[in-house]
Amino acid sequence: MATIYRQQRQDATPSALWPALLALGAAVTVLGLLLITNPFATAGALAVLAGIALILSGIGETIAAARSENTATAALVGILLVLGGVVVLVWPGVTLHVVAVVVGTVMIIGGLVRAAMMRSSRAARGSGSGSAVGGYALAALSVVVGILALVWPGATIVVLAVLFGIQLIVAGVAEIALALALRPHLQHRS
Repeated sequence: MATIYRQQRQDATPSALWPALLALGAAVTVLGLLLITNPFATAGALAVLAGIALILSGIGETIAAARSENTATAALVGILLVLGGVVVLVWPGVTLHVVAVVVGTVMIIGGLVRAAMMRSSRAARGSGSGSAVGGYALAALSVVVGILALVWPGATIVVLAVLFGIQLIVAGVAEIALALALRPHLQHRS
């Protein structure tokens, strides 16, 4: 899931990776919409959607980690997301309960790590920033979705699909915004 903490480096130069982040953000947003519009899908379909979404989100996190103040930790979040997605995709005969537990665990750990990175980068700078609120909100959303998935996996699979879909849409839109912020600006000559 896209993290706002990457935007805190306001003096960073444009990145050549912006097209990849834009494509990943769009793909994650579409997968979020698919989960929201089809929350009653079978375990297999939900597993595929959730697995692909986790993998794409993880790739986006890992790519953007290079621009983070905590590169290794940010890459860890991306790798964790990819691993969670792979587990959901390759688990033979995956059940809705397994999907909920894997997604929930990944979401909680990712949200907590994201919040810790926000806190440490904010403490290192000694001041808050406007993007800090967005970063903490995304981390909190991730943790809440994860807790719901773990506490109520059977009864909340529809709720989990919708909440995970919303979280993916928010993360995808944040990835798109980050990609657009990182693209080189064309300078017009008079």
